[in-house]
Amino acid sequence: MGHGDGDSACRFGSLLREYRHEAGMTQRELAARAGLSVAALRDFEQSRRHHPRANSLAALAGELGLDPDQAASLRRAAALPRRRRVPVPSPRASQEGSSFVPLARPPGHDEGLWLAMLGPLEAWGDGTPLPLGPPARRTVLGLLLMDPGVLVRRDAIVDVLWGDSPPGTAVGLVQAHVSRIRKLLTTHSRFGGEEGKIGSEAGIGSIGGAYRLTVSGQEVDLLVFRDLAARAAAALASGDDVTAVECYEHAMSLWRGEPLADVDVLCGHPGITALRQELAGVLLRYAEVACVLGQHYRVLPRLRALASTEPLNEPAHARLMIALAGSGQQAAALRVYEDMRSRLDRELGIYPGEELT
Repeated sequence: MGHGDGDSACRFGSLLREYRHEAGMTQRELAARAGLSVAALRDFEQSRRHHPRANSLAALAGELGLDPDQAASLRRAAALPRRRRVPVPSPRASQEGSSFVPLARPPGHDEGLWLAMLGPLEAWGDGTPLPLGPPARRTVLGLLLMDPGVLVRRDAIVDVLWGDSPPGTAVGLVQAHVSRIRKLLTTHSRFGGEEGKIGSEAGIGSIGGAYRLTVSGQEVDLLVFRDLAARAAAALASGDDVTAVECYEHAMSLWRGEPLADVDVLCGHPGITALRQELAGVLLRYAEVACVLGQHYRVLPRLRALASTEPLNEPAHARLMIALAGSGQQAAALRVYEDMRSRLDRELGIYPGEELT
């Protein structure tokens, strides 16, 4: 074993041991749940063995309850063979020209504007975090980012900010917030003309009017996510499952948590609920094609997280069962079914549907 392999094995062993301690599990408990022998787990933690099988690694990550970032760290430390990156075809590309285009840039890129709302609200300009101002201004930007390109009525903004008791200066305050946001976006946008600005439309009455966010699709994580999901669907339609999986993987990597997680006033907003449902739908399509390719490990941590946050979502639990079984965790898959069956009976008084059964 070369020096590089030894370093990798040590990193994997120490990280696995650290995650096990955080989970409060003994080696015997983790080995039994993950379908490994105690000796094998001990060898991994003491760096006598490395390069675990993909199914074993997925089982360990699942039983430790790792989130997607932690699971990815463990996978990298295990020094598993790298999966070949494939170019991502654009469904809009011309047949005469190249059918491949580069993926959209990640958050924090060192050029131009990047707005991230699939998680805590963030704004970056030329690689530097941008100050978004007080909570009310962040709320206004969050409302505009929920559906870029769609008009947001000023009275809806006022209602979110102040409810039934808006101050007499409400219109002026909203206009001031919009003006500050518009200036920030225009200053850092890489696109000319109206790109990077917020358009206004006049209305009737004291609170009439509306605003529309017109930033480029390459500057907002939600729009990049939707574009990647569309590319994945186009790849699936053409029979290219491998490219579809890569597109879905890149799309899901943009989600950093609950949309606009740190904008407290928007918690429970219908727009957030709709985005959560959109994420779940894309994840389930990703899980379906990944499991067809035998790559259950890619979706298992995210399916666990989705099933945990949506305990009555039958399709999510069905996909989780398939991924668990495909990873060699048949007993865990059956536990998911039994727990779901009991929960449906107790809370809704119904039997599991055909898909889950």
